[in-house]
Amino acid sequence: MEQLLVARESLVKFFKRFEVFILPALKFVLGLLLFGGITSVGHAHAIIDGFGGGFVTFLFALLFTVMPMNMSWIIIILTVTMQFSANVQVAAAVFIFQMLVFLFYARMAPKESLLIIFTILAFHFNIPYLLPLIAGLYFPVTAVIPVTLGVFIYAQIDGIMRLMAPAAITAADRDLTEILTELPGAFSEVYTTIMASFASDQWLFTAIIFAMVIVLVHFVSRQAIDYSKEIAIGLGGVMMIFGFIISVLFAGGSEHIGLVVLGTVICGIFAVIIRFFDGVLDYQRAESVQFEDDNNYYHVKVVPKVIMTKPQRSVKRIRPQLPENPLESEEM
Repeated sequence: MEQLLVARESLVKFFKRFEVFILPALKFVLGLLLFGGITSVGHAHAIIDGFGGGFVTFLFALLFTVMPMNMSWIIIILTVTMQFSANVQVAAAVFIFQMLVFLFYARMAPKESLLIIFTILAFHFNIPYLLPLIAGLYFPVTAVIPVTLGVFIYAQIDGIMRLMAPAAITAADRDLTEILTELPGAFSEVYTTIMASFASDQWLFTAIIFAMVIVLVHFVSRQAIDYSKEIAIGLGGVMMIFGFIISVLFAGGSEHIGLVVLGTVICGIFAVIIRFFDGVLDYQRAESVQFEDDNNYYHVKVVPKVIMTKPQRSVKRIRPQLPENPLESEEM
């Protein structure tokens, strides 16, 4: 355990020392994953598709790194819209929906809105159960909003892809008057598809379970008990498993129980590892401090952090055993 604590402290010191370089690099990697996934949709207009996906991904990831989050959302919206530009009607509907999300939420909560992106990426990499655990630990209860939006948006991807599949005709092959004439009907089709997906129980049950886990982890992790954050992760994982079991048994969910249990356990381990590098507390040296002023009485529990730069060495002194009566040794 001491070796792990020493390695953790070394990594933390390295991160703090080069934080000004590491954080932009991590944001750039996030941009590559995000825009790489967006540009892989494959329904862009022929003119836009001719620029090359790799160059566009690199350029937008670079802009995502250096720009503030509100401007980054504008880039994301434009990129997603361009990827559906083979069907102007679908692209317009997707653009309007994204702008509504941006204007009514992301613009006012730029940091929390990152959870929308993280939720979609978590589903893409098959680790969705990690998001509610991390959101409950490090975000306020309002993290329920972006996680729910992320679940909803991810659930719409298949429906939008089904709309795009028969619409292989590019806008360049069609007259502008024809496109404008068909626009109301196309909007109606997109609206029907989104409402059908919205009425589906599958994404709704997932969003409700994630919301309950976020609330539980948030409140348990902030209780004045030993190992509160680790306990919160465990309780959140148990609630997630039982939530999906109930959704499968009583609501006809499509999740495989074995995969849910395995995925939740793996994501719980990842959450514990993240918590370990965030901070290790020494509860054996915890103290309760009491003081008061003219208006209030304070009762504070102080738990010191474990900071170990090198392994502790225990020196054992070996002393020769002397006879109880020194005179007996001299007579012998």
